Amino acid sequence: MVELRLLGPLSLSSSDGRGVTTLARQPKRAALLAYLAAAVPHGLHRRETLLAMFWPESDQPHARQALSQTLHVLRRALGDQAIVTRGDEEVGVNPEALWCDVPAFESALDQERTAEALTLYRGAFLEGLAASASVEFDHWMDGERERLKERASEAAWSLAALKASEGDQVEAERWARKAVALVPADEVAVRRLMNFLASLGDAAAAYRAYETFSSRLAEDTDLQPSLETQALAAAVRTAGATSAPRPAPRPSSAMSPAISGTGVSAPRMDRRWSGISKRTVPLAIAAAAAAFLVLAQTLFQHGRSHSASPSQPPRIMVLPFENLGPPGDAYFVDGITDEITARLAMVREMEVIAGQTSAHYKGSTLTPRQIAREVNIDYLLEGTVTREQSAGGKVRVRVRPQLIDARTETQVWAVVLDEDMTQLFPLLSEMAQQVVSELHVALEEPERSGLVAPPTQNLVAYDYYLQGRQFKQRSWTEENTKAAIAMLERAIQSDTTFALAYAWLSYAHTDAYWLWGLGNDHLARAKEAADNALRLAPQLADAEMALGFYYYACCEDYPRALTYLEAARSARPGDAFTTMFIGDAYKRSGRWDEAVHAYDQAAKLDPRWAGPLLNLAQVQLWLRHYGEAEQTIKRTQLLQPGDAFAYSMLTWISLLRSGNVAEARALQREAQPVTEGYEDMKVWFDLDLVDHDFRGALDRVRRKNRLKAVDENDQWLASNHIRRAVAYRLLGDSALAREQYDSASEELQRDLALAFPSSHTDRNWFRSGLAISYAGLGRRAAALEEVRQVLASAPREMDAISGAVTLQNLAFAYVLLGERTEAIKLLTRLLAVPAPLSPALLRVDPLWEPLRSEPAFERLLQ
Repeated sequence: MVELRLLGPLSLSSSDGRGVTTLARQPKRAALLAYLAAAVPHGLHRRETLLAMFWPESDQPHARQALSQTLHVLRRALGDQAIVTRGDEEVGVNPEALWCDVPAFESALDQERTAEALTLYRGAFLEGLAASASVEFDHWMDGERERLKERASEAAWSLAALKASEGDQVEAERWARKAVALVPADEVAVRRLMNFLASLGDAAAAYRAYETFSSRLAEDTDLQPSLETQALAAAVRTAGATSAPRPAPRPSSAMSPAISGTGVSAPRMDRRWSGISKRTVPLAIAAAAAAFLVLAQTLFQHGRSHSASPSQPPRIMVLPFENLGPPGDAYFVDGITDEITARLAMVREMEVIAGQTSAHYKGSTLTPRQIAREVNIDYLLEGTVTREQSAGGKVRVRVRPQLIDARTETQVWAVVLDEDMTQLFPLLSEMAQQVVSELHVALEEPERSGLVAPPTQNLVAYDYYLQGRQFKQRSWTEENTKAAIAMLERAIQSDTTFALAYAWLSYAHTDAYWLWGLGNDHLARAKEAADNALRLAPQLADAEMALGFYYYACCEDYPRALTYLEAARSARPGDAFTTMFIGDAYKRSGRWDEAVHAYDQAAKLDPRWAGPLLNLAQVQLWLRHYGEAEQTIKRTQLLQPGDAFAYSMLTWISLLRSGNVAEARALQREAQPVTEGYEDMKVWFDLDLVDHDFRGALDRVRRKNRLKAVDENDQWLASNHIRRAVAYRLLGDSALAREQYDSASEELQRDLALAFPSSHTDRNWFRSGLAISYAGLGRRAAALEEVRQVLASAPREMDAISGAVTLQNLAFAYVLLGERTEAIKLLTRLLAVPAPLSPALLRVDPLWEPLRSEPAFERLLQ
């Protein structure tokens, strides 16, 4: 018998003294043997799979020859009986001739021989084996490492629970620590350990576990634990300091965590402990749990304690359903996924994860348990969809959904729904209702109605709607926006009562105006479409959202926009996009704390979407919370490593916090090879200026008609012509500077005439650019008139973001006019409110050089 150990360093030995150890030093042969012995499902494996994994670069004949040669070497070393085949296409190992620890470990776990299984787990799968056979094998090996490590960790947790139920606190704690040691970087596991130790009555040990994790995290990544973990630690520490010594618990295994492992809120029976026993927790532990709860709710209202429910709602992620039909049906299947997601997102007592997070896991090979650990979910809903035409010409749709408990990887519910296409909406209603029923969630009447209400009775209109929505959700291009409008208009022509199509048509028209400048008539059509949607369906979340979007984009009427956006969120509380957009409206209104909360909530609803985090970082930067902003941006870079906006904000942090040009240049070098649109980023022009590389700044802005910014109208200097003029002026070429100021004035006058009449923010921004242009041309009276009109409108009160940048433009216009006192007044005002300005930046920016002789300016820099 040959013994192959893969848990820990690869080890081969033979009971008959056969010389097999040399195979362990032959990477590709050892890798193939490991795959044959350990790959799931255990048994025989098809040759095509082996060829693709180990010889992907070879053609079929050469790959087959290499596989045959390797199998020959393995048989010769291990014995003829060790490698078996079935026909010409399947290969495997003979378990009677070769014993492997991986299938033995998994078999022991499946048969609940937990202690035996853990004795087999000597270390990580193929520990120490680096890239060896092929990229494909390395990916498989990494995935198996994580999967087996998690199984071992869960096994240790089950032993910890068993020992706790037997009253053996020492062993319970030892196994719990072992479980976390197997996954040391898993913050959810750390919270689980803290809860477990607290439930054992050892709050001090629970807090020490937090301190250990926090120190290691800071050392390894320079980050802090999440707010949820910090909240839990604070509650544990406070409870441990204020509660009397407690006796060790008597045998019990209810083990309801003192504080939830996913946030601070009312306790509930954690599913991980629910099957152990029904005996009650000792009175001392119950009292501690109550104390923890009160402290947590008092100290950390920003957690889940805002929910009206005394228990945490189930978190479910809807994975994109798989299209089993022709590729052209992809839009239809995506629409089915969106429809189910939207219906479930209406349910208040359920948190629905979708959007970018869901898309990230499309086609993923991760197990449900691995996904749950990454995004903290309880359930996965996935499925397949087939749309096919029968011989009689009728169209049928077949949907196979399944609901999975992600923590235990057990199937909660599955069914095959096969209906005529005319029954599509009853089919979707049945699916949504069944999911809610399986999760034991109570429904209020509006939610119940929303789950069953069909969006239209006209399937032709619905198909056009799905195609239009697909165009709308693709990359933001002018062509996609126009195509979306065309398809949605066809949907409405087919069904003039189709409220959902009207709502999405409104979105598309607003985008046509807002993103692509296709004319003010699109705004009138956007308003008309949204009004029609609300007239037809007064409580339709998409219609409320469309009107909120309209008032946000066309008129900067943020209070009215918030009225509709909040109504949309009330109807569909699980919608991350609506929640983030509410944050945008709060941000523009200067309601900074509420913006932060909205962005936090949106990030929780869609954890792999960088949008809420980028917006949160912008707010933190404007509030001058530079450390927090930096940490938030690092979180976004884990999701989108080459995001240009993230690098832009990191660079601004370096300049605003300390005026550190060298640090900013290092970020520029780091960004150059990894960001898309690197050369178009406006921040590099600003960096050239503060680094006194005026020729570089001019060259950069001469190459492009418009540099990109996080939000173009939120960036100062208003026009590339002004930027060129500034660079020429700093280079001493006043004639060319004057030409550029003249071109800027013509451009901005034209833009001002085209601005939507209700867009006061845009008009102010254009006027602030005109003030700079006129000042640069020496047209003093015209410049001061523009300044007067802008200041009279209270730009910051109108829009806290664009208004602050507008005032910065006016301050620079005052500098060009020689009005130093007025310029310093505006700068003083800006330094007293959230704005992208700081004394450190003022010190290094050459555009403020004319103010340096003023004592008031010097005091400002201090």
